[in-house]
Amino acid sequence: MANVGSGKRELFAEELQLLEEARLILARIDLTEAQWQQEYKRLVEEYEKLLGEARTLTRIADRNQRRLDEMNAELERQTQLLKQKEEEAKKAQKAILHNRERIEKEQAEIDKRVGYVQIAVVVMIAVLVVVILFMLYYLIFSPYTAIEMMEQIKKIRG
Repeated sequence: MANVGSGKRELFAEELQLLEEARLILARIDLTEAQWQQEYKRLVEEYEKLLGEARTLTRIADRNQRRLDEMNAELERQTQLLKQKEEEAKKAQKAILHNRERIEKEQAEIDKRVGYVQIAVVVMIAVLVVVILFMLYYLIFSPYTAIEMMEQIKKIRG
């Protein structure tokens, strides 16, 4: 049997040549019985060889088909596994995005509260500064008024 990868040669070149020879022999009428028997024997031997090669090729093809079926099954299993992993990744991504949005909202709320506290602290410092400045003013420029204010505070407390 001719090799498959042997350039431009016909795949079954030997078999085709044998068939052509057999046809030519059939067309001959001048062959003796011994010659017919010899040609028939050669034809049977070639057929036996061809059948052996066909059986070998069939076994190889069957084995390759089983391998291909197994690889296809494994490929299908891997595809399903990839789809499952993709779904898990999408769920994880959604959870991450949800958590990120929640954290951003909480951060905005915290920033807002911090802003209120900062304003309150600034106002309190401003009030304290004004009170301290008034006290210093009265102590330095009008100590009598300061003493009167202290006595009024003592009367209110006590």
